[in-house]
Amino acid sequence: MEKRPWLFWGIILGLLNTFAIMTYAPLGVSTTYPRLVGAMMDILQPGLAITDPYLKIIGIKIGWETMLFFGLFIGGLIGYLIDKTPKNGLPALWTKRFGTNASLRMVHAFIGGFLVVFGARLAGGCTSGHIISGMAQMALSGWVFATGVFVAGMITAYLVHGRSEA
Repeated sequence: MEKRPWLFWGIILGLLNTFAIMTYAPLGVSTTYPRLVGAMMDILQPGLAITDPYLKIIGIKIGWETMLFFGLFIGGLIGYLIDKTPKNGLPALWTKRFGTNASLRMVHAFIGGFLVVFGARLAGGCTSGHIISGMAQMALSGWVFATGVFVAGMITAYLVHGRSEA
């Protein structure tokens, strides 16, 4: 039988999501950014952050979501470091379209990451909040957001990869 690690991890994610919703709250990470900035502002200038109308609503706490955020980053880094498959450098398509400049890659990654977080806050949540938790709760916003993400992903793939010859 073929290995299907995606199925195993999908089931684990579904169980974790169900447990989180039943015991505390839906999973979500993007609210961590403004909360973390608010908490740092409160350390530097006590009382200033809570005067912000948005931070009044979401709070300035560092909670389990912050730990989840750092855990995602650290887990990805550990996975990369322990992965024994050979790293073949940059994909040929990237090199063809953007070159091999490491600084340019970092700029693109930063801009892309910023746009994802900015869009997540405009949408009132990130993919984990809207797609994973929202769809699990049958929230209309989750379905609309998921549709938007996949349509934007297909358009982006087309713009980057062009029309497939296969």
